[in-house]
Formats: sequence, structure tokens, C-alpha cells
Amino acid sequence: MNLKPILAVVVFALAFVSCENANYRQIPKPIRKLILEQKGNCLTSVQKYHYQGKEAYLFESSSCADYPAVVYDENGDVICMPSGGLSGAGDGKCPCFYEEATNKEVVWNK
Repeated sequence: MNLKPILAVVVFALAFVSCENANYRQIPKPIRKLILEQKGNCLTSVQKYHYQGKEAYLFESSSCADYPAVVYDENGDVICMPSGGLSGAGDGKCPCFYEEATNKEVVWNK
């Protein structure tokens, strides 16, 4: 039995998984946990921003009507909801989030 093709596939798969995990580990654990909890529901993307001197993570759920976009800090605590919800305007706690947040980086996409 020739094991070279099987070995090549295993090595390639391990290299791919290692790269994916290396990038995923750069996301704080509380944010990774929230992604895992929400990705099967309406969550469509997560972006990292610099907001008010800190890292902030915007969870967007554009695939479900009336779900608000939620901004979390790196500890997984809610900062605000800049848009969405029944009114479409979020919770009003950060009406200028989209104008003030900088350095957008997509960290997860559906």
C-alpha cells in the first residue's frame, strides 16, 4: 500500500488547520466564545475596530430582521448597539459609532 498520497493529504490538512487556528487565536477568548454561540443564528460578520481608545468588536446580524448590531469590548461586555433593532437606530448609546470607529478589520464572516 502506498502511503505517500495519504501522508501528503494529512500534512496539507494539518498545515491548513494550523494557519486557521493561528489567526483565530488572535481574537480574544470572550469574543471567540460569542462567535461560537451566535454563528448558528443570525450572525453574519464580526469586525474589529479601534473605538474610544480600545478594541471593539461589531457583531452584525443582517440576515435577521430587527436584530441590532452589537459592539462588544475585548472582554465580551456590551458597549452599545449602534444600529438595528425595532427602531433601526440601535440603543442610542453610540449614535456616532460608524463615524468614530477606525481601523476596521474583518475577523469572522458567515
